[in-house]
Amino acid sequence: MGKHPEASLKVATLLKNQKGKCAHCELFFKDGDIWEVDHVIPKSKGGRDDYKNLQLLHRHCHDTKTANDESAVGVGTHERSQVIEEPDEVKVSRPVLKTSRSGDGAA
Repeated sequence: MGKHPEASLKVATLLKNQKGKCAHCELFFKDGDIWEVDHVIPKSKGGRDDYKNLQLLHRHCHDTKTANDESAVGVGTHERSQVIEEPDEVKVSRPVLKTSRSGDGAA
């Protein structure tokens, strides 16, 4: 572990540090798994790009963790359920071009 021709140095280091396991579900990574590097503390909350704040997760585990992070109170930039869109002003539609019978080629 720690060296793989298809893995970046960052991913190889995280794989070695995590002993080949996903930090979220703790299952071993298998050949063909899709993984993502995750910030334990998001950068938006002051997290850094050092190895102490990085972990390797399966893509679906990363999606689950991110969703849980965003739904936690005080975490994330905003609650998605609280986003309210204001309705557009009523717009009156009217034809832009007037049709003409004389220009349609009929004789």
